[in-house]
Amino acid sequence: MHGCEKPIKKADWLGLLTFGFFLLFFGIIWIATPNLKEQVKSFFTLENWQLTEAAGKIVFPEPKHNYPILYTAAMQFCLIFGVFHVFILALRIFFHEPMDKIGGTVSGIVFWLSISFFFNILANKTIGWFGFLAGLIISVGLSIIISNIIKLVKFNP
Repeated sequence: MHGCEKPIKKADWLGLLTFGFFLLFFGIIWIATPNLKEQVKSFFTLENWQLTEAAGKIVFPEPKHNYPILYTAAMQFCLIFGVFHVFILALRIFFHEPMDKIGGTVSGIVFWLSISFFFNILANKTIGWFGFLAGLIISVGLSIIISNIIKLVKFNP
């Protein structure tokens, strides 16, 4: 049975650190942002949503009102979490972690910072809800592309 044994996986301590920071910072933003609870409640009520024609005869749900406090809090969270990922990236490089972990962290940086940008311009009413959804799709796409490019590239230290 020596050939059938699975290798033991190491715990991803930096991943756990990142998750802990996610929870910590979410809690801090929740407590520190005035009226955030009310904005979140209002945002998620059924009365807040309407079906709007996005393109041609395609309809999507859209909030009836703007929620700048909610969008700004989300922007701040995403910005700080993206910057935190830069710190995690430095630690992953320092500890010579595998390229898939480094690629995942760079992907996280790209996603969190780009979605922060889109939350910012949504809060400032530079774009509307559908522009934000397009920004979310762009952020996810960029994140996937960057992650896979890094995983494909062979670095020779």
